[in-house]
Amino acid sequence: MTGSLRIANRGTPALLSLAALMLGLPACGQRQIAAANASEGAAAPKAVLLDPALAPKAAAASACAPAPHLVLGDGFSDARGTFAAGSAPFRRLEANFATAYRASCTPALLQRHALIAAGAAERDRLRVKNAPDANVAAFYLDGEEGAPASTRHMVLEYPFLTADGVAHVPTESDLREAIFCAVHGATQQEEDESGRCLAD
Repeated sequence: MTGSLRIANRGTPALLSLAALMLGLPACGQRQIAAANASEGAAAPKAVLLDPALAPKAAAASACAPAPHLVLGDGFSDARGTFAAGSAPFRRLEANFATAYRASCTPALLQRHALIAAGAAERDRLRVKNAPDANVAAFYLDGEEGAPASTRHMVLEYPFLTADGVAHVPTESDLREAIFCAVHGATQQEEDESGRCLAD
C-alpha cells in the first residue's frame, strides 16, 4: 500500500502541471479576447455620431421654413444690370441673406413666425425692391393696402442703387435686424429710446 501511495504521489505533480496548463489556456484566450475588444474599442469615437445631444440642434434647424429665394422685383430699375442675377453684388446679397436667415432660426424668431406673411402671393420668393432714399433694410408685404394678401408680395427693401448709381449691399447684421423687426418687433421702450424698427 505504501509503495502504491508513493507512485501516486509521484504522479501528482505531473497531473497538477497538466491541470495548470489546461487552466492557463482559457486565461490566455481571455487575454486575447480582451485585447481584441480593446482594439475594437479604438473605433468607439464613431459612436459620437449617435449622440442624442445633437438631435435638438437638427430638430431646431428644421423647425424654420426653408429660406425664400431672392428675385428682383418688377419695378427694380437697373439699366446697367448691376444687381442682375449672378452679378457680384447679387451673389453677395444672397450669401448675406442666407447667413442672416440661418442665424435667425431661433425659437423667438423664425421658428415661431415665418418671414413670408401668411397668404402672400408667393411663399418661396422675396422680391428685392430698390428704395434709393431708404436708410435701413426692411421686409414687408408690398402692394395696395387693404388688398387681399394673395395679391401682394413680400419684399426686401433697401437702397441697393442710390441716385448716383452706386451699388450697396446690406450686411448680414443689417438683414438680421430687418428679420427681427419683421417677425418680432421692438418694444415700445426701444422704439422711444433708440427708434429701433421704426422706418424713417
